[in-house]
Amino acid sequence: MIAAMPGEQRQARAGSTPRLRDVAALAKVSVATASRALSGDPRISAPTRRRVERVAARLEYRVNPLARGLSLRRSLTVGLVVGDLTNPFFAELARGVDARLQEAGYASFIADLGGEASRQRELAQRLVDRHVDGLLVTVPHDPEVMGRRDVPVVAIDRYDGVASVSGDNLSGGRLAAEHLLDAGYRRIGLLYADPDVSPVRDRRSGFAGALAAAGRPLQRRLDTRCRSLRYDDAFTCGLELLRRGADAVFAIDDVMAAAVIAAALELGLSVPEDVGVVGYDDTPMAAWRTLSLTSVDQRTEEMGRAAADMLLHRIEHPEAEVTSLTLAPRLVVRGSSTGRSA
Repeated sequence: MIAAMPGEQRQARAGSTPRLRDVAALAKVSVATASRALSGDPRISAPTRRRVERVAARLEYRVNPLARGLSLRRSLTVGLVVGDLTNPFFAELARGVDARLQEAGYASFIADLGGEASRQRELAQRLVDRHVDGLLVTVPHDPEVMGRRDVPVVAIDRYDGVASVSGDNLSGGRLAAEHLLDAGYRRIGLLYADPDVSPVRDRRSGFAGALAAAGRPLQRRLDTRCRSLRYDDAFTCGLELLRRGADAVFAIDDVMAAAVIAAALELGLSVPEDVGVVGYDDTPMAAWRTLSLTSVDQRTEEMGRAAADMLLHRIEHPEAEVTSLTLAPRLVVRGSSTGRSA
């Protein structure tokens, strides 16, 4: 516990507003160390950071982000470009990003493509015009955005030549296929949207490869591309896929999987007895009792935190070597896919 002499407390609070130098003096550190500790700089040891934070709380000191940004010659803001915020994956990802940025004293601007991939270049430029210190970009990845050199860029989902954080989508697809085969399903279909987007491509490849390895290759009539990831489109595609005889479906994300369950009920089929369904992302909706969706968890919030952390490092060290991080997925089994298991 830190104790300060009454005189020291009076001196620290003599002005109308406590200053950083007051915090540094009572915590017995330099002003620079106090500043780094309050901004979450990883170079500061945990005991020192806690000591500074306790003093700052006692003095009711608040970091002035404008003053700090001016001193660092930064805006202390980051731009996050997402594909479609109506999809719960992007909302959960944004939560992870923002949590890490707040710890470091940064704020985020979110640019939502609303499913219109062609707008990525325009929205990224708007963020740069607001003087963000860096960009986090989800799929789809516009090559011009990813190739910018005026600000650091980190890709969420793999992109060659750019620092990135992604899930192991090949493994995720394999997990889904192996689970449905083990549960006794045999006419297993696949539902997805844009096959040129790297996560979709890798999930399809892992899924189809696992089926082929088990001697049950993916049938062309059960390999279904949908116009978009949106629920209504997925519902229509799900109806078509089930009418072609699929007794199980791996949907490329949880929204599509929820639409497949609704399509099965529309056709009078029971889930999981008649149709097994597996989604991807393990978003909070997957655990809803009315859905009870088996899903591949790619640790979305952790991915957002890791991407933000990587970008903060690149802001501090612009010449740092380009690195990538891949998170291993896990399968979360619920009631939507267990109807034919032994």
